[in-house]
Amino acid sequence: MSAKRKLAAIMFTDIVGYTALMGSDEDKAFDVLQISRDIHIKSINQFNGKLIKEMGDGMLAQFESAIDSVLCAIEIQKQSRKQIKEKIRIGLHLGDITFDHKDIFGDGVNIASRLQSVADPGGIYISESIQKSIRAKTSVKTKFLGQIKLKNVDYPVNAYSIIEKGLPIPSPAKIEQLKGKSLFYKLSRSVYTYIIILLLIFANGPWIRNSFKTEAPGISSLLILPFDNFTGDSSLEYVVEGIHDALIGDVGKISSLRVPSKRTANAYRNVEKSIPQIATELNIDAAIETSVSCLGEKICIQVRLVSAFPEEQQLWVHDFNIDKEQLSNLSKKIAKEISQQIHINLTPLEEKLLAEARPIDPDAYEAYLRGMAYWELGTKPDLDRAMEYFQLSSKIDPNYALAYLGISRTWGAYVQHGFLPYHEVSEKVDVARKRALMLDSSLVEIRAGMATRYTWGNWNWQKAEKEFLKAIEINPNYAFSHAYYSHFLAIMGNPEKGLPHSELAMELDPFNTLFMSIHGQALKNAGKYNEALELLLKLYEIEPDQGIALPALWAVYQELGDTEKALDIAKKIYILKENELALKSLEQGFEEGGYQLAMQRTAEMMISRRDSIYFPSWQIFTLFCRAEMKEEALYWLEKAYEEHDNNMPYISIDPLFSFLHNEPGFQDILKKMNLPILKK
Repeated sequence: MSAKRKLAAIMFTDIVGYTALMGSDEDKAFDVLQISRDIHIKSINQFNGKLIKEMGDGMLAQFESAIDSVLCAIEIQKQSRKQIKEKIRIGLHLGDITFDHKDIFGDGVNIASRLQSVADPGGIYISESIQKSIRAKTSVKTKFLGQIKLKNVDYPVNAYSIIEKGLPIPSPAKIEQLKGKSLFYKLSRSVYTYIIILLLIFANGPWIRNSFKTEAPGISSLLILPFDNFTGDSSLEYVVEGIHDALIGDVGKISSLRVPSKRTANAYRNVEKSIPQIATELNIDAAIETSVSCLGEKICIQVRLVSAFPEEQQLWVHDFNIDKEQLSNLSKKIAKEISQQIHINLTPLEEKLLAEARPIDPDAYEAYLRGMAYWELGTKPDLDRAMEYFQLSSKIDPNYALAYLGISRTWGAYVQHGFLPYHEVSEKVDVARKRALMLDSSLVEIRAGMATRYTWGNWNWQKAEKEFLKAIEINPNYAFSHAYYSHFLAIMGNPEKGLPHSELAMELDPFNTLFMSIHGQALKNAGKYNEALELLLKLYEIEPDQGIALPALWAVYQELGDTEKALDIAKKIYILKENELALKSLEQGFEEGGYQLAMQRTAEMMISRRDSIYFPSWQIFTLFCRAEMKEEALYWLEKAYEEHDNNMPYISIDPLFSFLHNEPGFQDILKKMNLPILKK
């Protein structure tokens, strides 16, 4: 039978590290292969594909459409993450292929195969032909990798990586690696070049060798992994944790580096993953591994810098052996050494922030670290112990800024967890904050805390922005600052400008559901309802009772006109609050006249019960807005303003209130709050 040609989407897959697994555990390797095979066959059939052949641990398949091939690849990766530990690489290309005796050949097959071979473990790389075919037909996102040179392909190929939850994002270093070899590599392919280099070396000495050295790929992001405690004393873990926290904070002050949060770093504690695997998940270039071998009068710490790409490689290792009195400056010393090793020129401000300060009394520092260990637990007894240690620290060293920071944060935690009312602790928080800031004006936690208070508490926009910018300048990797600055910018009328900040907060602290909620709100306030819905639904799966995400999801469904789902989320909120009266009002109102009447009846119930049960005016105001009742909404908006409700700043941006924008009463409140004057 003669060969036939046609245009088709080709998928090549491969199990990473399968050959090594066969050598170490043959039975397990066969089990992995069988599970992978089942996943592939089911997915290929689901998306109208055709399995051409199996090649050891890899598979070759053909699809009639590009979008089917992409959706199939995403499904294979999704199911593989659930069922096997081993990673799969996938390459896709749309091109001409030749059929001959139930096999396929051609440039299309070769390109798909080569894209697979360079893809990140667990990732999907596609050619430009696939990307052009899917970009107008699907919400699948891609990242352009540039023109890359593939083995046995005569021309550069424009390649893309699929961006999807759970898939690795190629780091900048990986992208640079894909774009080709260095000039030195190309020159070294010539025999004549070898001869010239040898002659130059003999004639001119060692300096010639140095001039042809290739440096490791640039490092613009790194993860500081949890420290290994090799002291043999688990009771000292709070000290190890404290040094880890301090190092993340100090390295985070380097503006040219992206440094994920402590929460993110701790997610990889005792996880059996290689540095490249972690790097692909977090889109970072390198990691810091640290071990502590002695903690007493002497502190012994070894720090290792490990690059992830093009392969895992230790770039630098150093032993820090210091006296106990120097412990409070250790993280700054390590941070500066790291910056030198990755060839970062610190700015004058960074030099100042990382300069060694006066040594803190070791006992005061130890008390502070103990306090932080209890503070992070968050229970009432633990917060009480934390306060005792922070106060002890301030007593031992009255000029120790972090001790007062700890006191301030503990008073705040009492309020946050509902153990004390705000009015009882607000003055105490201010006193401790001011003392801490007077002793150390570079405390990012204080700056960011002041910025949020000026925004939602005092409505002082000028001071708020000043503190936000100062906090970001001091530590550009402090996710909290970026998350709330995004909302500040939205309140000031620049929601689009704020989105990169809330997105960065998620990148810096990807396991923090609060920051995911804040970004979801930011998307909603910017009118990007579909993107907001996608993110909030993902968050809903992870944490169904997230207190900020649920109201945002309620609002998004309403803006999209899906009142039934909006009502379902409203019910969920009132069930979590154990508010049976509101739940009953919602249900009865909906039965009587639909969604808007449900909102009206719930608001009216709250008004009628205010003498015995406290319902904030803001909550009643928003319900009347959902019912689109202008007169009632404006009345309760004025009440919320008089109560100085913390949510008031959002009237300038939340789309829920857009039907009020032209009302004189609404405009008056905007003027009184010095917010942007809006028109519908």
